[in-house]
Amino acid sequence: MTLVSVSLVLCAAGCHVPGMGASQGQAGSQSQGSQQITVAVVPGFENAPLQVGVKDGLFARRGLDVTVQTYQSLQQAYGALASGQAEVVSGDYSGLLYMQAHAPRTQLRLVADGYDATPGLMEVLTLPGSAVQTPQDLQDKAVATPPRELAPFSADAPYNIETLATESTLQGDGVSPSSIVWKPMAPGSMITALRDHAVSAIVATEPYILQAETQLGAVELLDACSGVTAGLPLSGYFTTARFASGHVAALQGFQAALDQAKASAAQPGTVESVLRTLPEMSSREASLVTIGQYPTFLSVGQVQRVADLMYGTGMVTTSLSVKSLVFR
Repeated sequence: MTLVSVSLVLCAAGCHVPGMGASQGQAGSQSQGSQQITVAVVPGFENAPLQVGVKDGLFARRGLDVTVQTYQSLQQAYGALASGQAEVVSGDYSGLLYMQAHAPRTQLRLVADGYDATPGLMEVLTLPGSAVQTPQDLQDKAVATPPRELAPFSADAPYNIETLATESTLQGDGVSPSSIVWKPMAPGSMITALRDHAVSAIVATEPYILQAETQLGAVELLDACSGVTAGLPLSGYFTTARFASGHVAALQGFQAALDQAKASAAQPGTVESVLRTLPEMSSREASLVTIGQYPTFLSVGQVQRVADLMYGTGMVTTSLSVKSLVFR
């Protein structure tokens, strides 16, 4: 197991994973005089290509000494970027765009798309035999979701990418999100809450979809990334406007190396080898879970869909122009 893999399992908040080439000796020689970029992340599926790029020395070949710094929440990761402890942050689009709208002192620039939805990647699940058989049956029911990211919890507006996608899909089915009692909790706790009938349904992503299906026989009520949210971009890589203005060449190299890593992530087994190192992920689950897309190009129009949904659902009160945020 590589140092990168071990670190993903054992690191607590603030752990550092230094950039590595094919060997320690090569990485050491390549890092001499290279541009250092610290990327703040919460370990997850979306960062698999980043780990591949570090492990395979793709960043080092472009003169970059990339360090992956893991945190337990996006709030902590964003704090590292805002305070200058990190140069790039990877995370939930809705959370980071929310901060762009509400924390103007830290102006963000979008460096790269990270992870996009595919069918079956985010689902609303119920117990087999549940009285909740249709989306309309969720009205006045308790539904568990992952905890908020950066937006504050509100019964009237989404507070993370999961609630944003689910509420948008429900509205397409004629269900008012305000009629649902949202219960934010840790993803692992959602399965227990569903089992104990503390909630009527859960909004889950992998590997929790697979775990709920395996442990409880949970069934899909609806795909949260379908219809208006089909193929929705879920996470991206951002830097600050200040860093972007002074490090154009370094960020262009970062983009190129990350795109190369994303392309290699399409090969069978490449992502799976990274997923096996994630907390709460077994080797069996890594081979069975549904994996989203890792786009090798940034579609401004696609990411704008997220911003538009945020505005349309009341998550932000002013419209956001993604085009104005793109690093060039």
